[in-house]
Amino acid sequence: MKDAPSAIREIERGAPDIVHIQYPTQEYRDGSLPSLLPLIAFSMGRRIAQTWHETYLRREALGLFLKAIVPSRLFVIRPKYYEELLHSNLRWALWGKHAKFIPNASMIGVASLDSEARERVRAKYLDGQKRLIVFFGFLYPHKGVEQLFEICTPATDRIVIAGEINVVPDYCAKIMQRMASPPWHGKVTMAGFLPPGDIAELLASADAVVFPYRFGGGEWNTSLHGAVLNGAFVIHTSRHATGYDPKRNTYSARIDDIEEMRVALQRYAGTRRGDDPALDCADWQASPNPMKPSIRPSFEDESSSTRYE
Repeated sequence: MKDAPSAIREIERGAPDIVHIQYPTQEYRDGSLPSLLPLIAFSMGRRIAQTWHETYLRREALGLFLKAIVPSRLFVIRPKYYEELLHSNLRWALWGKHAKFIPNASMIGVASLDSEARERVRAKYLDGQKRLIVFFGFLYPHKGVEQLFEICTPATDRIVIAGEINVVPDYCAKIMQRMASPPWHGKVTMAGFLPPGDIAELLASADAVVFPYRFGGGEWNTSLHGAVLNGAFVIHTSRHATGYDPKRNTYSARIDDIEEMRVALQRYAGTRRGDDPALDCADWQASPNPMKPSIRPSFEDESSSTRYE
């Protein structure tokens, strides 16, 4: 709250017509100011828009109420947010407010690589291994990155972990220790944060991109969209697994089912989707739920993290 005067000064200085706040970003953490920003900006005569990316737990009822009570336009990135994602004990907070669903999309573009350029990218990383397996995104425990070491095969695979790695230092240390130990020593590359163009080229050159999310993934995962858009074969977990989708070249596996993901990797690694990004764009325009299936998180354990993308 000590930053409230600075926030007020910024709103006064910029004099925006609309103040649009997205919830969450991990950087908000547990501060009180983000929950009060809509109320502060509205009291200053500004029109308010909010985008909610995740669900809320019952212990977060006060923060939810402070956001919902403000007259504003509300947007969500998950379908059936009110019916399936918002806890029944918290639905009263919306006061009949209509939540407009706008699906998420890739944060990166499409790499323009011919076969020769793709092989150069592969050679840069493979270093004697045969298959290039990529994980892309923040290294949070709920991303299940440690399962890559069970899903992949050390005799053939080079694992590349690309994305912000220091968000949870203890978890990152666990991953670093695993990659430095047999049988994975020398066969894992911690690439860290890469520019969007480099990420796109890496995804476009991978034999497989694997997202073993501990709570399942879906259309809200921008990393997943980036991989699909770049034509790679993608494995991701889901609460309602559906297997292989040839149109998107994805395999939806059961959560924590290492053997299923290992078999899918063995069968489909190296397959590629057609290099026509217009296909993906057309799907977005035609379908309200393009990255099936929709995920319904469990509210039985309030200590579990179902909040982050």
